[in-house]
Amino acid sequence: MEKQTVIAGFQHVDNSQYQILIQFLENVASHPVVKEGLEQQMKSMDLKTGDQVLDVGCGVGIQAQEIAKRVGATGKVVGTDISNVMIEVAKSKISNSDLPIEFFVAEASSQPFPDQSFDSIRTERVLMYITDIQKVLQEFKRLLKPGGKLVIFEFHWDGTLISHEDKELTRRITHYLTDSFPNNRIGADLYYELKSNGFKNVNAKPYTYYGSDEIILDIVKKTYIPVLQQGISKGIFTEVEINNWWKSLDKGVETGKFFMSFPGLIGYGTKD
Repeated sequence: MEKQTVIAGFQHVDNSQYQILIQFLENVASHPVVKEGLEQQMKSMDLKTGDQVLDVGCGVGIQAQEIAKRVGATGKVVGTDISNVMIEVAKSKISNSDLPIEFFVAEASSQPFPDQSFDSIRTERVLMYITDIQKVLQEFKRLLKPGGKLVIFEFHWDGTLISHEDKELTRRITHYLTDSFPNNRIGADLYYELKSNGFKNVNAKPYTYYGSDEIILDIVKKTYIPVLQQGISKGIFTEVEINNWWKSLDKGVETGKFFMSFPGLIGYGTKD
């Protein structure tokens, strides 16, 4: 994205270069470590045939489809996203499918469903874009049935690990990117937020996205390049040092030295 960051793009998808964002989501969802993360989330939801599940911030619906396969014909998955474009793409992906799934446009804090509609609610990489966490979590509580489960995955951006020879510059870059998110501390704060908003049986266990392959580096580039370009324009970085930083990472993929991880947490709670 030459003129808009991925971070800003997900906040204003319908005004962005949405094809790039869609491809970005598809690349992320296809990575083995992301698939394993979804498996762990579904295990935490303890999905059963007939369950009614809400996937908030579903994007183009790839992971919602996987959940729908677990609840059977008597169950249902509802995916919501703030973006009209994302929801239209999600609908097109299931146009010839018999999966028990529906998609709607909705904000995370204002879902168009009755109280106690769902056995489980899941959201991933959404709360980092939201500043009023309490409003969102109270909405989730409203929608859950008694005993219903909430599962959330969020990154702890301050813990990002990048193997790079220029340690000082890499620290500056990771800190700058972290500060670009509206709610960049949600990973660290997730346990407290669930407890303070009245959820029971609260737990938060670490889960890390990581890799040393070109797919991971491409994801990093689509996230970092536009943000760092803004940093260059503000005089925080020079173009030379950023270009050299990327060249070193590209070389690292070729030589086997590249490695990166995005630590996060899978948060869990239930409604009374």
